[in-house]
Amino acid sequence: MKKYSLLLFDLDDTLLENSSWYDDGLVQSLTEHPLTKEMDKQLFLKKIKQPPKSLIEKLVSGEINTFEFKRERWKSAFDYFDVKVNIEAIEQLEALFTNTSMKFITVNEYVLNLMNELNKHYEIGLVTNGLYDPQQKIINMGLGDIFSHNKIFHAEQLGFRKPDSRIYNIALKTFSKKPEETIFIGDSWTHDVIGPIEAGMEAIWVNFRGIEKPTNHTPYAIVSSVGEIRDILLGSGSNK
Repeated sequence: MKKYSLLLFDLDDTLLENSSWYDDGLVQSLTEHPLTKEMDKQLFLKKIKQPPKSLIEKLVSGEINTFEFKRERWKSAFDYFDVKVNIEAIEQLEALFTNTSMKFITVNEYVLNLMNELNKHYEIGLVTNGLYDPQQKIINMGLGDIFSHNKIFHAEQLGFRKPDSRIYNIALKTFSKKPEETIFIGDSWTHDVIGPIEAGMEAIWVNFRGIEKPTNHTPYAIVSSVGEIRDILLGSGSNK
């Protein structure tokens, strides 16, 4: 087996798997805020999670930043309910949601033990497009000692998003690693498989949705949950 020395992880739906932190946090926030407490919370949640395609395209292209995207997403959801809302109210709701939702992120003992074990054999980093503070998520997951601030590469701070090759290259440069020494692990076929492979890395696809491969790219391995990478990376013949 080739000798790999760096593992780069996605966060949401990979390390932070099967978590309802977003849904639970938003519903509770909507319940608490006077502007939304009488609204249909599940319908509002659906509208927030399915913003207009044009808005997503603007975020991906860089036409708007994440702050603007989140603001416009709130506006779009309120528009569905024919409710006019000002910037101050949106900022209040966003702050309430951010504080509330993070409380729903807690330690997953299996993931914690897995990462502690992997950290003995590999250098480990995090590359995420997530819209909300990855450092706080990591701390709440009990992984703060493994993923220190300089090992987290956040699209919002860097100004470009996966699968832009620059975000992978910055991570590689920070760790002083070559692409061929690196495996990327994540759930998004586009961001965590195609992007890393085209940047020269190997990729492990966390296919928890059980879907078919969208393209002919060949990942190093396909797993249904992040826990399955243990035998691949630490089993017999692995890089120990």
